This record gives sequence, C-alpha cells and structure tokens, in this order.
Amino acid sequence: MSGSDKFDFDSLMDEELPDSGDDFFLFDSEEPDDKNNSANTDNSDKELLPDEVISEPDYSTQKRTSADFSPDMDALLLTAQSSMIIEAMKYISQHDFKSKNITVFTEAIKGIDLYMKILERNPENFKKLTAVLSSDQDCMDVQNITFNLYRNVTGELPQSDNHKLKAFELIKEKLNNAYNKSLITSSIVSIKKFYLLSGSVDMMKIDDALHNNPDGLKIQINTFMKHINIGRQMIKTGNAEIAKGMKGKELNVFIVKAAQLLIYYFGRTGDAEHQHFYSKLHENFKKYFVIR
Repeated sequence: MSGSDKFDFDSLMDEELPDSGDDFFLFDSEEPDDKNNSANTDNSDKELLPDEVISEPDYSTQKRTSADFSPDMDALLLTAQSSMIIEAMKYISQHDFKSKNITVFTEAIKGIDLYMKILERNPENFKKLTAVLSSDQDCMDVQNITFNLYRNVTGELPQSDNHKLKAFELIKEKLNNAYNKSLITSSIVSIKKFYLLSGSVDMMKIDDALHNNPDGLKIQINTFMKHINIGRQMIKTGNAEIAKGMKGKELNVFIVKAAQLLIYYFGRTGDAEHQHFYSKLHENFKKYFVIR
C-alpha cells in the first residue's frame, strides 16, 4: 500500500431518510453462527461500551520528558500501531463496520493517540522519529493519509505542528465514528434474539430473562439504550450510513426495534417514565418505515 489515495473519505450527503419497508430481518450485516449462539449469549453481557473502550490508553505510569526520549522504543510502538491504523482505514473505505472490527478500530484509535502524544510532548522528537521510520511503509502511509485528509479539509498540507495535530484529530474523529458504527452493528445482531421471526418482540424470552437473569438483561438493555443515543446523534450529523447504499435505513430500523423492545421491558419493570420516552421515540422513528 502506498499513499492515501487508496482510501475514500467522501463526505456523506445530507439526504432524506427512506420510506421503504422494514427490513429488520433482511439487512444481515453479520448473522450470528447458530453453533455459537450460546457463546454469544454469554458474552453479550460483556458488550464493550463506548466509554470503556475509547478511554485514553495508559502507556506509562509517568509522563516522559524529552530527556527520556527513546527513538527505538517510540518507533517500536508506532510501528506496531500503524498497521492497525492502516487496517482500520481500509475498513472505513470499504464501509465495513462489522462488530468483529471493533478491536481494530479501538487499536487504531490508540495508535493515533500515540502519534498525538509524541507530537505534543516534543515536536523535535517527532521529526526525529519521522526520519527513523521513513523506511516503514505503514508509518509513512499513516502520515500521508492523515496529512492528505487535512489538505482535503483545509486546501493545504499541514505546515505547523498545530496543523499536524489537527490532522491527527481529523483521523481520530473518523475512527471514533467507525468504532461507533461497529457498536451499532453489534446491537443489530444481538437484538434479534429478542424477536420472533414474525417481527414481534419475544415476550416469553424477555419474561424468562427478567425472572432468571435480571442483572444480565439489564446490562443488555443499558447497552441498547447507549447505542440508540449514538445512533440518534449519527442521524443528526448526517453520517448515518452503516451499510453501503442503505443511506441510514438499517440504523433507523435498529432504533425502531430497540425502542419497541425497551417499551416492553420498562413496562414489565414498572418504569413508566422510560416506557413513555421510548414510546414517543418509537412513534417518531417508525414514521420513516412501514413496520410489519
């Protein structure tokens, strides 16, 4: 791979949401393996939440100074993380936001954080590292992609250190967005186990979970609530396309279905305030689609 021209960072257009039918059981971005259903159920309670995963990595117990600068150590860290950044960028260019890519996006975000930390700590050391890593194609590709994105936004390549930091912030924003889309995809997959093939909420399964595993169900409900909020924000910003060509339809259907599930859950738990909120949300979002 060479250069950033291989990656497409076209901005999403602000388009009207489609008004076609509910394809909730048709947009299988990644269908769970029947053989692993039990495993998926056990792990669902441990779903990675945004605040838990995108937290700033702790690379050292004490902030280093320029006197502690070790080109070999920093070069090793950047080399390891740069390959993950390149892989994440490839997924973004392919509109590939499957839940299995959450780890890649997470590591890529850590990698960009590392680039920014080194640049903020001492710009001169960053320049030394650039020279050291000039033979590493992944590291060079990361910088080319980052600086070309900055040029696409501002019309010129970054000249100052502050401009370079801004360029890395732009890349991090794209990675955060991709990470959030993968979270939505994970919920699109996991929520299906609470629905019958007819498209109706599986009330018996929810009632059984309320009786036998209320804490585990509550964790899943909280995850759906967080992901609904993430999805609503995506729609507001006009960057709602998770599956290429769907123009945000699958995200809207997820919000409708998740809200429908939450209405039943909060009705059974006696939380009238939340039940009312998600009832209004469901009514608003289902207007975009014919719900069967």
